[in-house]
Amino acid sequence: MNHKMQCNFVIPGDVVGTAEEVMPGEGTYVKGEHIRASTTGVTEVDSKERSAKVLPRTNAPVKLKMGDVVVGQITDLKESLAILRLAFKRGCESRPIHNTEALIHISRVKSSYVKDIRQVFGLQDIVKAKIIDDTPTIGLSIVDEDLGVVKAYCTRCATPLRLEGKRLVCPECEQVESRKLSTDFGMGMIR
Repeated sequence: MNHKMQCNFVIPGDVVGTAEEVMPGEGTYVKGEHIRASTTGVTEVDSKERSAKVLPRTNAPVKLKMGDVVVGQITDLKESLAILRLAFKRGCESRPIHNTEALIHISRVKSSYVKDIRQVFGLQDIVKAKIIDDTPTIGLSIVDEDLGVVKAYCTRCATPLRLEGKRLVCPECEQVESRKLSTDFGMGMIR
């Protein structure tokens, strides 16, 4: 039985439900006793979870919050910091994130000690990470097993690296490299 029901088309400020009946979900906020739409879209009420959200029907910017899983590309590496240009949020793949950078500090890449962040990332690598801080700068973590590099590039010739056993090998120049890999590495999809 389907416990999710799509209802009305709403615009920001429209009443979606009452705070007594359902919990506010994505695309909503609480004002007084009412849950209101924060974006234009279609309401979805989940009777099992007792929640209401608004599914966007516009190209509104993706809202990022703590706990969201995002994918981005490494644009710069310092000794203890990686800078990523974010591409999309998991679950919102069709709505790209524009002009947003995030940081991964070296203490947020593994549960064990890492001397240099270049042991974990290479320039242009594609990374799946979780937002752990959203003010004032977006801070990311890849400590969880499913997080990390999903596509890696050779630091010598920029060719995509292949996983051979537990080693990353460049098919062009045969350089061997290491990364903190996501369980999604090389799959071409983000779970």
